[in-house]
Amino acid sequence: MQSVGPNRGRRQIRRSDDALLARGIAVPARKFSSLSLPGFGKAKRAPGGAALHRGSGVWRVVTVLLLAGAAGYGFWVSGDDGLYGQTQRGAEALAIAAGFGVSRITVEGQQHVTDAELTKALGAGPGSLMLSFDTDAAKERLEKVPWVKHAQVMRLLPSTLQVVIEERVPFAVWQSGGKTYVVDTEGAVIAPVVREAYAGLPLVVGEGAGKNAADLLATLKPFDSLTRQVVAATRVGDRRWTLRLSSGIDIMLPDDGVTDALNTLTGLDRDRNLLARNIAAVDLRLADRVSVRIRDKAEPVMPESGSAAPDAPTASTKRNT
Repeated sequence: MQSVGPNRGRRQIRRSDDALLARGIAVPARKFSSLSLPGFGKAKRAPGGAALHRGSGVWRVVTVLLLAGAAGYGFWVSGDDGLYGQTQRGAEALAIAAGFGVSRITVEGQQHVTDAELTKALGAGPGSLMLSFDTDAAKERLEKVPWVKHAQVMRLLPSTLQVVIEERVPFAVWQSGGKTYVVDTEGAVIAPVVREAYAGLPLVVGEGAGKNAADLLATLKPFDSLTRQVVAATRVGDRRWTLRLSSGIDIMLPDDGVTDALNTLTGLDRDRNLLARNIAAVDLRLADRVSVRIRDKAEPVMPESGSAAPDAPTASTKRNT
């Protein structure tokens, strides 16, 4: 009787299996001894839910990757960059074929940023190897997208990338250089817009207006009656503000001491009905007085009571008056 070695016996079994497959007959599962690797115990379940069995295709890929990595390192040390690159590409192709390529991307927190912007910034596709995908670099690219404030990218093996983003919140509309943008509380430009699209947001104008808008609105918050009349705020020399009211009056605020100036203004308006008079501007830039400019060609604005407005000041009024 002829002795058949294990390798020859396996070749004969495979040939018989091939013949059965060619005839459309299912091939019964056969047990072959597998290489025992240190540290590989019973089957483990990956985060994606796939069971990884010793001797399965996944472990064979891992084994090949380890061997390829060792070989590639040897080529790299020896200075043979060509063989190193070929070995690396071959190992990555094998891993992708085994199911370790990016096949699914989930996104949380997306409202305004487009799919095209996310896809381009993420830089992942079916040809991307999950095991070597740089999530930190992807996070940095995503946070350069104007709408994205913070991003997080996670690998869920074997083939899913999970992306969580926090978008910027529109806070104000900023006009500068003849262009209009929507900005967040930090003054970061989110996108160019048409003013009417964000009619409910405050309008700030001029250099530095976007980044200082949050401070201005925080200062104006206690002055509700005045704030409701503001239709725009212009940043002057990137150091102070001029408020435009719905009545057309300009309120020129000082560089410092804005809260004190606004307290003086609201006091004068309460006691003398200042903002209902026929004036074009109120100058609060000087600490010891309030100056007003009379409107040249306009009818006086009548107070809500319907009575005639008292005489408007023609030059200046001391703040403590």
